[in-house]
Amino acid sequence: MDNARDAIAQFNARAEERGWIQYCDPANAFVIRDCEELIELWNWARGDKIMPSREEMPVRVLKPYLARLAVAEQIEKNPPRFKYRLVGTLVTQTLDERTGQTFDDESATLEQTERWTHSALLSFTVKTPLRFPIVVQRRTIGEMLLLPLSDETGEPRFVMAYGRYEPMRDWSKREARSFVSAS
Repeated sequence: MDNARDAIAQFNARAEERGWIQYCDPANAFVIRDCEELIELWNWARGDKIMPSREEMPVRVLKPYLARLAVAEQIEKNPPRFKYRLVGTLVTQTLDERTGQTFDDESATLEQTERWTHSALLSFTVKTPLRFPIVVQRRTIGEMLLLPLSDETGEPRFVMAYGRYEPMRDWSKREARSFVSAS
């Protein structure tokens, strides 16, 4: 557990130093119910393993979330590089279409490449769901969930991201539950 705390603290120190719009919430205090529902699905799919594989996250139960999901795969380890394998329709409204692109594609800024890469690597290090509030001008405007997924050998290789950005939302109020557990 100390390793996870240390890794999150290091990520947050880097985020502050570089002025990133996101940090990792060590308390995982989600406001958006969809995020908690996805964590329940992730836990259901992983069973007694550290994390589920990409194949164990069934598309049929992910269907309500697909528009806001992105899945990236680590395609190189040194230096680490990631490629988007799936980008939901609502995600493309913010990031443009990135399916098939790498994090370091020419359309991404250096800040985006670095932030996305370090967020994914943190997910792989901690091997648990992580919450990233998005803060612009000292105001929380969104929430992102990262879920690590393994390949067929059990090694972390994919990261699933789910996010919502609602600048006018009152982020102190949690959403009502709307999901029936998959178990």
